[in-house]
Amino acid sequence: MPSRIATAVATCALSLGVLASGAGTAIAASSPAAGPAAGATSPRPAIDARAAAVDGCSYQVVRTDDSRYVHSVSGIFAGGVRELPVQKEDFVRFSDGWRVVTQVDACAGGRTQAPTALRVTGKLDNPDGYDSSVPRTIRSADVKPAASSVIPKAPAVTSVDRLDAGTVRVNWKPAQGSPDLVALMETKPFYSSEIGIWHPYTFQRDVPGGATSADRKLERHPDIPASARAHSYWMRVVKGGFVSDLRAEKPVTIEP
Repeated sequence: MPSRIATAVATCALSLGVLASGAGTAIAASSPAAGPAAGATSPRPAIDARAAAVDGCSYQVVRTDDSRYVHSVSGIFAGGVRELPVQKEDFVRFSDGWRVVTQVDACAGGRTQAPTALRVTGKLDNPDGYDSSVPRTIRSADVKPAASSVIPKAPAVTSVDRLDAGTVRVNWKPAQGSPDLVALMETKPFYSSEIGIWHPYTFQRDVPGGATSADRKLERHPDIPASARAHSYWMRVVKGGFVSDLRAEKPVTIEP
């Protein structure tokens, strides 16, 4: 799919996804920070980021996003700085807006040394399309990873039961540890009126505290291509500014 079409799909779908989730807030896409206030000795980092260890090799970085930039995560080690390969990445809605959550592998290539800090770098994706005053590179501060105990655990989906031809009930285990937010993640066909196609799109749907099931409607429009018809469900939780392990998410998939 040409990049301009892909961009249109993502922008349209994400905007409607926010409305469908009941978030009631706009997508938070932070621009590079303004200059320092009077009397400040250094500018505030353009990227706000926090990090935590998921396990001995994987690290989660939660950051603000500026779509003009292509971002990467580097680990700071005793021997220098090294860019870390991405294991999984997603947009996640927190109580104060949307953030990008990236999980990276510090053990790639057989390495065993843990980073002392992590750093996010953004490079302007299309520098020729911007005035020279727009920074070509933006960065976060060097962030010391928090302990793995801050990464919450998501409950497992136990079953997806058909109630009728167009409805399923998704059941999951009770959430543990009093998370700030429990979300049912749902991938299903989505129609983009801007470009006139159906395509898979993932929605984050908050569930009430204590809930262990939700009824969901299936998209059964005859124009949906076979490649986009499947519906998938899994759980995600947010607590203390971090998200459950993205790699551990196991979607349960059904056909309408």
